[in-house]
Amino acid sequence: MSSSENRPAPALAGVRVLDLTHQVAGPSATLALAFLGADVVKVVPPGDRSSYDATPFYLNNASKRSIAIDLKSEAGHDLALRLADAADVFVENFSPGVVDRLGLSYDVLRERNPRLVYAQIKGFASDSPYANFPSFDPLVQAVSGASSITGDPGGPPMKPGPDVGDTGTGMVAAVGILAALYQRIATGEGQHLELAMADHVATFLRIHYGWPVERDLDTPRFGNGPPFLETTAPSDIYPCPPFGPNDYVQIHCGNDKQWLRFAEAIGRPELKDDPRFATMAGRGEHKAEIDAIVTEWTSTKDKVEAMVILGEAGVPAGAVRTTGEVLRDPDLRKRGIFVPVEHPVYGEVPIPAWPVRMSGSPVTVTPPPEPGRHRAEVLRDWLGEEEG
Repeated sequence: MSSSENRPAPALAGVRVLDLTHQVAGPSATLALAFLGADVVKVVPPGDRSSYDATPFYLNNASKRSIAIDLKSEAGHDLALRLADAADVFVENFSPGVVDRLGLSYDVLRERNPRLVYAQIKGFASDSPYANFPSFDPLVQAVSGASSITGDPGGPPMKPGPDVGDTGTGMVAAVGILAALYQRIATGEGQHLELAMADHVATFLRIHYGWPVERDLDTPRFGNGPPFLETTAPSDIYPCPPFGPNDYVQIHCGNDKQWLRFAEAIGRPELKDDPRFATMAGRGEHKAEIDAIVTEWTSTKDKVEAMVILGEAGVPAGAVRTTGEVLRDPDLRKRGIFVPVEHPVYGEVPIPAWPVRMSGSPVTVTPPPEPGRHRAEVLRDWLGEEEG
């Protein structure tokens, strides 16, 4: 028996997912299921390569299979219905009303397949006053409060960099789908799941609601500092040579012990006895003096060197790395956080993989599928049909 035959099956082996998603939020949900071993079949319009040839498609559709279906045609609609009959999970994130006009609503599919877990991802909830509004990640980050707490004090609101609204919603949707599949073991029935991007982002701000609850104040913007009423120091980003746009190290001494370790690590043990810096509140009051001391030290170290020195001393610190630096990180490559796949334009490119390391469930990443390339396989495997 080969080593591959000895490997345990993926966690979701045997789970069939019919993927009618596009853009980012929906594909992120089905991508997570694919990484976990589900057989995800992505439905695409016939003859459309525009999405496939674009890099964002590659970042969101690895480890899936693809079938081209004209959902507006009678034959295509019939095929979609039969595939939904054979599916465990159905996921869509069309604009409001589209899936109903296609004749693929939850009521229609549940009547045919009561075990189906039917998941819908929208910008705004169907019973929200904004239900029919178009939406994208920046819009829901604004509406849900994320932009209001992002940026420098006194400056304008800013959209957070990571696509918390898109990919974040997809990850939470995947959790809901997994819960519904687990519940189905006991009930024998599927269910309808709806997740609005705006609702998800609002809950992601969980700890930031402490301000309006405790003080009846809107949570302010703190820039790179900690979101506390009584600030401390050092807690900011500090410049490092060669002083380019991303040559900074983030440092946060969150308690007195970390401050004492910091003073030793930078070769300034006398700071431990300075009464101005004896408490977190005192260090916050003298932030300008501490920042000057920290900047003097970081200005002699590159950002990674500073991170390593402080990290090894037990002080929280992190180099501000660019997307390119993260993508090229040999450690992330070695551990499979980024894996290489073939891209039709750029050749071999690294893409983010599944970050959860599971001892009993292997994760295999395969390149995103060319549009429609698995039609014969899917018809055979899901429907037991052979194309003539």
